[in-house]
Amino acid sequence: MVSVSDFISLPKVDAHNHLNLGMRYASYAPWAGFYIPNFPRSLNGLGEMHEIIGEYTRPRAKTMKDIIDLLVLSITDAIADGVTVLEGSIDIGFVIHCGGVDNFLKMVSDVKDKFSEKINLRPELGMGKTFGIDKIREWAPVCLESGLFNSIDLYGPEVEEGIEDFDSIFKKAGKLGIKRKAHVGEFSDAKSVKRFVEFFELEEVQHGIGAVQDDSVLQFLKDKNLRLNITPESNVMLGAVKGLEVHPIKKIVEAGIRVTISTDDLLFFNKSVSEQCFDLVKAGVLTIEQIKSIFASSVAEYH
Repeated sequence: MVSVSDFISLPKVDAHNHLNLGMRYASYAPWAGFYIPNFPRSLNGLGEMHEIIGEYTRPRAKTMKDIIDLLVLSITDAIADGVTVLEGSIDIGFVIHCGGVDNFLKMVSDVKDKFSEKINLRPELGMGKTFGIDKIREWAPVCLESGLFNSIDLYGPEVEEGIEDFDSIFKKAGKLGIKRKAHVGEFSDAKSVKRFVEFFELEEVQHGIGAVQDDSVLQFLKDKNLRLNITPESNVMLGAVKGLEVHPIKKIVEAGIRVTISTDDLLFFNKSVSEQCFDLVKAGVLTIEQIKSIFASSVAEYH
């Protein structure tokens, strides 16, 4: 009989983890000093999620020490789940909390050093579309040139409007050999997935499940050998997918597209990588052999 512990024991990658929200609620609440009512729970899309962020989690993170604490909580919980490679997103907006870019970069370096013997932590520079573009244009080049970040990720509303604002940043990342990712296809369609991939020359997509709406887009992703970093529990709890038993990851994997199973925001969705894999097997969506193959092939990519 398969159990969650069978998956915890396997080396694995979490390539879609926002480290400011990447910890267990059981880890977060004692640190925060308060409880969020009726939480975690299914949400009415990203709108309700951002309401909770605005009312509870964002006001609690005020200083550089707060940000460090959040990163440490998230990394510690990833290690507890047997994650051996963590591409953790650190939002560029935290430059403000740190009092400047130099302090921000030192913070990232110090946290990476702290865990260097416990996990392959690969810092990711996170950029939100709704954050001030002028500040991003000022800070992002310095961050990318620091050599601290292995990847970049763009998140926010999954719409094409405004993506041109980030074109130069993604081009710079490409020249520096920094992996390019973006959030698209959790709530947007296959056409949007293809458009983002082509516009930003993405190497990986955060979510990307909307691609199943068009077999030609699935073939496009396969031909480009792109990887989708899929977070099934996020998709279900936010209402992007009606239920785990009908999750499109089955079709994506059977189409031969590379995937990881990731946590996204563990604080909100309350399922580790191992727990999501157990649930996928239990629901008959993927087999344990498919999960083991996903784990092994994704870990191998970092060696």
